[in-house]
Amino acid sequence: MIEKSYTNKKSIKLAAVTALACFLLTGCTRIGYDTPPIADGTGTSSAIITEEPPKTEEEDKSIPDKYQVKEVNINEESFSETFQLEEVCDNERHTYLMGYEGTGYIQIDTHEYAALTVHVPSTQYYKLTLYMCAFDTGVNVIVGGNRIVSEEGYETFDGVSKGVIYQKDVTAFTPFTIEGIYLKKGDNTIILQSVSGMAYMDMVKIENGRSVSNGFYIMSNAPINPNASNKTVKAMGMLSEFYGKKTLAGQKVTAGTNAEIAAIYNLTDRLPAIRQGDLSCTQEKSPDYGEREKELELAKEWSKMGGLAAYGWNWYAPSDKSHYLSLLTDFDFSKVQTNIDISEASMDTIEALYGSGDISRECYRLMQDLDNAAAFLKELQEENVTVLFSPLPDGGKGGYWWSNAECFRWLWKTMVNRFNGFYGLNNLIWVWNGGSGDYYPGDEYVDIVGENIYNTTGDSGNGRFMGTIYYKSSRAAAMTHCLTAPDPDIMAQDNALWLYFALDKGDCLIDADGRLTGKYSSDELLDKVYNNEGVVTLDELKF
Repeated sequence: MIEKSYTNKKSIKLAAVTALACFLLTGCTRIGYDTPPIADGTGTSSAIITEEPPKTEEEDKSIPDKYQVKEVNINEESFSETFQLEEVCDNERHTYLMGYEGTGYIQIDTHEYAALTVHVPSTQYYKLTLYMCAFDTGVNVIVGGNRIVSEEGYETFDGVSKGVIYQKDVTAFTPFTIEGIYLKKGDNTIILQSVSGMAYMDMVKIENGRSVSNGFYIMSNAPINPNASNKTVKAMGMLSEFYGKKTLAGQKVTAGTNAEIAAIYNLTDRLPAIRQGDLSCTQEKSPDYGEREKELELAKEWSKMGGLAAYGWNWYAPSDKSHYLSLLTDFDFSKVQTNIDISEASMDTIEALYGSGDISRECYRLMQDLDNAAAFLKELQEENVTVLFSPLPDGGKGGYWWSNAECFRWLWKTMVNRFNGFYGLNNLIWVWNGGSGDYYPGDEYVDIVGENIYNTTGDSGNGRFMGTIYYKSSRAAAMTHCLTAPDPDIMAQDNALWLYFALDKGDCLIDADGRLTGKYSSDELLDKVYNNEGVVTLDELKF
C-alpha cells in the first residue's frame, strides 16, 4: 500500500471495516469476459480480493485524507481572437467546399488531429467556438498534454478533454461552442481530434467565458414522491447538504459481485459511498439474470452498512430478438404509447386491454417488464433500502430502443406513477440521465439529473454540467457514468462539483482476476480521488 501522510481526519469503526471486508469477500470468484460487452462496461461474473482485509479492533481508527483540494485563482480579463486553422495548423489546406473564411479549411478523419497554440492574457475560463461541417462526426477538444500512443495504436494526447462535439449531416460551416475551458496565462496547446468520422474545420474563436457559478447549486431536499420513506427523505436531505461542497464516490459493479469495489478498496483502503448495479438482472433474456438473488443480497448488505444502493437499467427489450441496443432488437418503441392511463392499472386490466386491442403488444410487454422490476425494488423496500434509480440512460444520444423523445417521456412518466403509486415504492430517488433536454419529463418526475460522460481523462465535465440548467430547475446534477474518475482538483478548478459520480465497471476498470488495469483510471488517480477531502466515501455518509 502507499505510505500515508495525513492532513485532514475522518473516523470509522474498525468493527465496521471488518464487516465490510467480509462483505466484499462474499461470492468472489473469477470474472469471465466471454459474453459481449454492455454499453457502460463489461463483465459477467465475479472477482477476487487481492489483499487481506485489516485486522479487527474495537476502538476507532483515524482514516485521514492524504489530499486536499487545490485552490485556483481566476483573473478575469476580456479576450477574443480568431484562428484560421489552415494558417495555424500543420494540416493540409483544402478549398473544394464552399462557405469558408480565410484561404481555406482543414479536414481530419477518424483519429487524426489538428494542433494549435493559443496565447491568452490571463488565467481564467474561456469559451471555444469551432466552425465546421461534418457528417456523423465527433471532435474531441483536448487542452495540453503530451503525445501518446493509444491502446488501439493511434496517436492522441493525455491532456484534459473538455468535451466532444458530436454532429451529423452539417453541410455548411457552422459554429459549435464549448464553455468553461480553463487556460493558464501564456501559451496553451489545443488539440482537435476526430473520435469518429470526417470533420471539415474552418476556424476557431477563443473568447473569455465562464464556468459553473454557485447559482447552479440549487437542489430540492424533498423527494418527488410525497409518500417517500423516512430513510429516503433523510437520504435526499443528506445529498442536498453535500451538493456544491463535495462529490460522493460511486462505483458500478459486475452483476452479483463487488469485484470493482474490492479492487478499489485494496488500493485505497476506502469504499465508495454508492454501489450501483443494473436492473437487467431482473430480465430472463439478460446475461445477468442468474445474478438476481445475489444482487438483492449485496444491495441489502450495502445499505445495512450505511452505503447508498443504486440501480441503473440497460433494459433488454421485451421482444423475441432482445437487446438494449436498437440495432440488436426488433422491438418497435413507437407502438408503446396509449391514451389510456394504465400507470395504476392491475396486470389483469392491462391484459384485458391488450386482448381487446386497446393497447399494443409492445405496450403490454413493457408493463410486464415494469412489474418484474418493481418486484425486485419492492424486496429492497421491505429491508428499508433506499435506491438511487436511473433507468433508460442516454436515450437522447441515440442507439437504444428507447431513443424516441415522445415515447421516452410517456414511458418515464408511466413508470414513475406506477412505481410510486400502484406499487407504493417509497424507497426510490429518481435519477434521470436521458441525454437530451427533449427527453426531460419535467421536474415533477425527477429528483436528480444525471449526465453520462465517456471521458478518457479525469476532466470535470463542466460544460455538460452547465448544460443541465437549460431543462431543469431545482435538481442536482450527477455524473451518472464516467470512464475515468473525475480529478477533484479539476472539479474544484472548474467549480463543477457533481453530486456524485459512478465509475464504469468490468474491463473498463479491472481484469479477469479482479485486479485494477489502469486502462482509464490510474492507481495514482484512484488513490487521489478516494483519499481526497473533496470526495465523500462510505465512512463519511451521514445516515
